[in-house]
Amino acid sequence: MRKLLTILFLTFTVVLSSTSQNKVTKTRFYNFPPTDAVLSGLISVRAAAYGDIDGDGKPEFAFTNYYDQGHVHVFNLAAKDTFVLVWSSPKVDSQGGFSSPRNVRIGDLDNDGKKEIIFESANNGIFIYEWDGVVGSHNFGTKLSQLINSTNCTGYPKNVSGTPYTEYFEVTDVDGDSKQELILAFRGAQTTENKYMIIRAIGDWSTGDPGFSALSMIYVAARPDLAKWGLSDGSANSMITGNLDGQGAKEIILQNWNRKNVTILRSTGTDKWSLADTLNEKQNVYLLGPVDGVGYFGGFSYDVNKDGRDEIYIPTSISDASDLSGQVHMISYSSGQSVNEIDSAANVTVLDFGKFTQNGLYGFGYGDIDDNGKPNLYFTSPKIGASIVTAEFQGGSIKDTASWKLSVLYGGDTTAFSLTIKDSLGKVDTISGVYEYYFPAKIFAQKTDIDNDGKEDIIVPYQPWKYKEKTDSIRITKLTWNNIVSKFDTTSFKVLNPKRHSFVVLEKSSTTGIEARDITFITPDDYKLEQNYPNPFNPSTKIAFTLPVNNKISLKVYDILGKEVRMLINGEDYVKGSHSVTWDGKNNFGASVASGTYIYKLSFNTFEKSMKMMLLK
Repeated sequence: MRKLLTILFLTFTVVLSSTSQNKVTKTRFYNFPPTDAVLSGLISVRAAAYGDIDGDGKPEFAFTNYYDQGHVHVFNLAAKDTFVLVWSSPKVDSQGGFSSPRNVRIGDLDNDGKKEIIFESANNGIFIYEWDGVVGSHNFGTKLSQLINSTNCTGYPKNVSGTPYTEYFEVTDVDGDSKQELILAFRGAQTTENKYMIIRAIGDWSTGDPGFSALSMIYVAARPDLAKWGLSDGSANSMITGNLDGQGAKEIILQNWNRKNVTILRSTGTDKWSLADTLNEKQNVYLLGPVDGVGYFGGFSYDVNKDGRDEIYIPTSISDASDLSGQVHMISYSSGQSVNEIDSAANVTVLDFGKFTQNGLYGFGYGDIDDNGKPNLYFTSPKIGASIVTAEFQGGSIKDTASWKLSVLYGGDTTAFSLTIKDSLGKVDTISGVYEYYFPAKIFAQKTDIDNDGKEDIIVPYQPWKYKEKTDSIRITKLTWNNIVSKFDTTSFKVLNPKRHSFVVLEKSSTTGIEARDITFITPDDYKLEQNYPNPFNPSTKIAFTLPVNNKISLKVYDILGKEVRMLINGEDYVKGSHSVTWDGKNNFGASVASGTYIYKLSFNTFEKSMKMMLLK
């Protein structure tokens, strides 16, 4: 369904800084599948990724969707302020919603120059769909290019408990060999399922075909292996890479769910790895001291002061509204400091957003959305009034908390999932409801500009905070007083929730502080294929179709067995609008075809629409 979505200018009062005010514009995007599917199930978006995947100079972004056993959808910037759904993955997880996919990345794990959509399935492993290499095709196939699981990757944990997952992973060149690796922590209910891993591809794969490719586990450590580093008592949570010393290969911070315990892993040569030295008693740090918690969504690296050394930032997720729930831990190394150790006093700085976050901080990113030359770190919060908070670096020492300015960037709002409307004596006198909050999940913000207008954007995927409730629709209960029987008549029905966000795009406002424009969000429903006319026909018929944007399309006629009969349009560029072509009842060889039923099919992007027609002689 085509939707015109208006950007609303919003000004938010800063909670933590009395002297600052952030102005952003908000764009509401909504869900795919279309609305007729929404009322029957929860749709929840957890993560997003962004980049020019198909080499056409126009960015794509991918986001995860829990609906219908899970999917990943890819959108393309087709024109100014117009985004088109160009690919959807097959169903991901037989377990269904609330589970996976939890994260998505764009990478080139087999290092063949063709980018891939990479995401996880809670029950099946890591899925990889590779682009076909044709510029502008958006074709990632309908079959896996490669699957990473315990069957084809020695050392990858087996699904024993039935509830394992990978919340955070990276696809990056971690060891400095100019080839990407997959870095991930695998969390499960069983000790043997909890592992930290680095995986490399051997050979390459193609779209829908693993070919002769294989996978190599170049580093693996299970919980029992990490007793000296204090990571044997908590679940494996994340591996976060960064060039902490500014030299050679990246270092990796291993984080587990035991008081937010961390240690450091470094490359010491080809496929050689070393954890922190245990002899100097600086092998790990419990970032939360005696309080249990974790950076649930992982963390990220960024060189905020441009000194050539990355810092790693890990937000805190605590479910008990602890005073520590607003803490972000920055791990940094000074020039010449050894990365063979990690020390609380020397390496850890706390940026504290305060108890107002209640349930902690989750998503993260970086940029300079107000374009003032001072870098910002962004973190998401399940707190109404503080959906996204920001730490802006003012200069000076990064380890001095006075060098940081903390404030609220975006407040967020509530949504209802049930309303009761009481109408007494012909007048509505009471409206009561159960309200919930849409939780900004794994934002994508890396100085991103999705619409190429020169203004930074933050892509904010959304999930209902109480995700088991179906907040995509609102249950309406009407109580109307009936004078005849002296009681209320009750009716109940569902309507689409107007505040059900799939994701929100935040953007710097214009210099006037106000910017309003429409965003067109296009799905396959917006491509119209009409019934041919006349039908039945003899000897010719006209086929009409309407395109919502300029696009490359094909139109073919098939017999009832699916064999191609006539190519009417073969991958040609058509402009936005209504078009028609005539089929003269002949095949590709110029011969007239027999009476019968035929199928005509319009193909666009990676989707298609078809209808039947009948030739009678």
